[in-house]
Amino acid sequence: MKYVRLGTIALAALVLGAAPAHAQFVHFGLTGGMTFPTGDQADAQNKGYNGGVLVAFQAPMVPFGLRADVSLHHFPGKDTNVGGTTINASTNMWMTTANVTYGLPLPIKPYVIAGMGYYGSVTTVNGVPGSTNDKSFGINGGIGVQFTKLFMEARWHRINGDNNTTSTIMPLTVGFMF
Repeated sequence: MKYVRLGTIALAALVLGAAPAHAQFVHFGLTGGMTFPTGDQADAQNKGYNGGVLVAFQAPMVPFGLRADVSLHHFPGKDTNVGGTTINASTNMWMTTANVTYGLPLPIKPYVIAGMGYYGSVTTVNGVPGSTNDKSFGINGGIGVQFTKLFMEARWHRINGDNNTTSTIMPLTVGFMF
């Protein structure tokens, strides 16, 4: 009788322990949130908003994963007086990033994310669309926490520009994985 009970417990532990092995390897997600310009960009633009999609590759019970993001960020411009003329420059920025994630295998999963990406922006000055158009590479890193399918994260992006200039932004994002 003891062996039957012990065998049943062992079988239940084996089945329940193997259940995560059937977990989904590829995850898709939707994101949205606020984006804060930092540095020199904060002088010309207000905080904005962002939205995007992602695909994540995460093997069960492995702390490392891969994630690709595509997102669009909009920054309303601030009115600036230049030589007696009021200038307002709003920017739409798109980005595609490839990242590595490292998370702890806990029910509420804290993680770090870092990677590189290709960034583009179109600035509209005083209502003239496409006044400037830039494309360049950059890096990003951040922290987040995932609650089963819902996650929140803060990231920092450093975008390289022409003539050794850089711009930085910090999106605070909420997302949903499915």
